[in-house]
Amino acid sequence: MGMAAILAGMPDMWRTALDDHVPDQNGRCQACRDSSGASADWPCLAREVAEEAKYIHDGGLPGTFTGRHARQ
Repeated sequence: MGMAAILAGMPDMWRTALDDHVPDQNGRCQACRDSSGASADWPCLAREVAEEAKYIHDGGLPGTFTGRHARQ
């Protein structure tokens, strides 16, 4: 079972991730910053896992979500 499928049953967690992992003015994730200030491109992997969890929670089938990080 994938992380998004597990997270789908925890709506408070994926909602918080969706609220926190938003783009900054440079198109980078505001929440994914390391100690040097560098951050991941947006949408980051955490955002996409949260989006897939919402998709599954809303009735989508696991493994059918298509995002930037989806397996090809």
